[in-house]
Amino acid sequence: MHISLQLTLLFALSSLAILPNPRVTAIQEGEEEGMDLSELRKTVEEVEVVDGHSHNIVALDSNSISNGFAQAFTVGAFGDPDAIAFAQTSLSFKRGLRDVAELYGTEVSLEGVEEYRRVSGLEAITSTCFKAAKVSAILIDDGIEMDKKNEIEWHKTFAPFVGRILRTERVAEQILEQLKKDQCLAGFLSITVTVAKEIYALKSIVAYYGGLEINLNVTKTDAEESLRQVLINGEFELWNLVDYLFLQSLEFALSYDLPMQIHTGFGDRLLDLRKSNPLHFRSVLEDKRYAKCRFVFLHASHPFSKDASYLASIYSQVYLDFGLAIPKLSTPGMISALKDLLNLAPLKKVMFSSDGHTFPESFYIGAKNSREVVFSVLRDACIDGDLLIPEAVEAAKDLFARNSIRFYKISSANITAP
Repeated sequence: MHISLQLTLLFALSSLAILPNPRVTAIQEGEEEGMDLSELRKTVEEVEVVDGHSHNIVALDSNSISNGFAQAFTVGAFGDPDAIAFAQTSLSFKRGLRDVAELYGTEVSLEGVEEYRRVSGLEAITSTCFKAAKVSAILIDDGIEMDKKNEIEWHKTFAPFVGRILRTERVAEQILEQLKKDQCLAGFLSITVTVAKEIYALKSIVAYYGGLEINLNVTKTDAEESLRQVLINGEFELWNLVDYLFLQSLEFALSYDLPMQIHTGFGDRLLDLRKSNPLHFRSVLEDKRYAKCRFVFLHASHPFSKDASYLASIYSQVYLDFGLAIPKLSTPGMISALKDLLNLAPLKKVMFSSDGHTFPESFYIGAKNSREVVFSVLRDACIDGDLLIPEAVEAAKDLFARNSIRFYKISSANITAP
């Protein structure tokens, strides 16, 4: 190589080596300029949250929690003692156990927390957790069958507002239990209509039954044949029936102006994660029949956060929920997941939920970790120049409460928006 060219390249490379890192520079400038983040921190810490997706709390002696408090930190491994034992070595368990022990003022040990729970009683610890979480409203999917499950009315003692989410597949299961040999689908809508005025959203776990790629051409005849096979032959070929009932649910949601929650992302071992990517749902989003349906992808922040963010950016009816990934991931994982959602998704379309269930502590941990993660993400957005501090403050209010209030149409008579 000619010596002059070598010198030119060497100079260019040396210049690149000393170029400042934009991210580091932004942080340094923010620190040097004394960026005042106190209002943002205060807002994130004090805003009362609207928990858009959760489940019932059970009694302390419920057989559903026979494996102890460690179950609160697992993802769908309730029936596997070995998996629960391994969960105690996870990052989220170690972090969460410290958080709960600090809240209760006990030693940081599973035994210490469990003894405190036993002595205090369920009502006392639920009150403690909900107050610490600063909960103003909770929407509960009561479609999971658990031993000694407290009904929705019980939860109203601990939160200013509690609303119900109707799991459509649970309605279908109830009908199957009633039908026996009568292959009639009329009961699905009749049961659903009776509770229409009592619910704030429908929810579907259709992803568990075959994935989110819905057969939009399934007919009632197809569904009845699928039902006949189930009832007469005991075969578990439910796909046509499930897809048909799902589409019926969308018609119902449109009729009563109810949003539809869609389980996406990870869950328990019954779920095929390969089929629960929200990208599979595009055929429904493209269908003109459902253009006015309002969808929220639950657990959208992991592992399909980038795909979910993309869909929320191009479809007006798509909203996102960042529960479950927060608090189940490591701290960097939670931050990365929420940042991925906000890469493309509008700030007005992303919502908090705890996915709290079974244990009142899960509501508290979900809220506490979400506050920490949201502050970190919005702070970085200010440092990076994506948001001004006043804009970040408004975003925090949207993420934690206002977006859910608007999306689920929670009346101002029931809750005060921040």
